[in-house]
Amino acid sequence: MVAAAEWYICRAGFVETVRAVGLAAGRRATKAIEAGWSAFGVVEVDQPLVEHAAELALRLDLRGLDSMHLAAALVLPRDGLVFATWDRR
Repeated sequence: MVAAAEWYICRAGFVETVRAVGLAAGRRATKAIEAGWSAFGVVEVDQPLVEHAAELALRLDLRGLDSMHLAAALVLPRDGLVFATWDRR
């Protein structure tokens, strides 16, 4: 396995990550997310991103936040890009 040189996340991913960790491990565990957030490059949510996400949602039958994460990934340079998801759907 090769370690990633950089990690990126859509700004909306903060909410999803804190929620998932909080539900799985309790509110105290979310402090680690808050402390480690600065390690991620953040793709900001802006109007062009949400418009692209809406188009992806309709075209690919994706849920709203899933399409936003995909749109965020698509603004990153694609050379060597690995997109990871934990969504079973």
